[in-house]
Amino acid sequence: MRIELRSDTFTKPTKEMLDYMFNAEVGDDVWEEDYTAKALEEKVASMFGMEAALFCPSGTMANQIAIKVHTQAGDEVICDYTSHVYQYEGGGIAFNSSASVKLLHGDRGKLSVNLIEAALREENVHYPRTSLVSVENTTNKGGVLVMI
Repeated sequence: MRIELRSDTFTKPTKEMLDYMFNAEVGDDVWEEDYTAKALEEKVASMFGMEAALFCPSGTMANQIAIKVHTQAGDEVICDYTSHVYQYEGGGIAFNSSASVKLLHGDRGKLSVNLIEAALREENVHYPRTSLVSVENTTNKGGVLVMI
């Protein structure tokens, strides 16, 4: 099996994986009948020492949920101009969270503390409140720079 990490859409499941998915027990999550997803969430929560986890079928969905949780309508999200959340998520920040984006020009997607601090706005009724800085662990369009 070839594992391709450029995106969560590249790696194709094996026949065994597809068979397992096809035969997996499924149910309605709202009625707590999706035992397979619940077991996965519990296992991941346990692995990371958390009380709960939420299954998201894509990185974009996970990103947009995280942004929504950390912002309110009218807030501002700071990110690099090459970031995935800005370039490849269909305007999701504006659509899902009603937040604006302040784009910075980092080093191949990597934002320095000084660059972020300089971008923070003073508190003023005329300005959006900066509530989130989005930082990627790999910079994707910035050249897949792994940050250490």
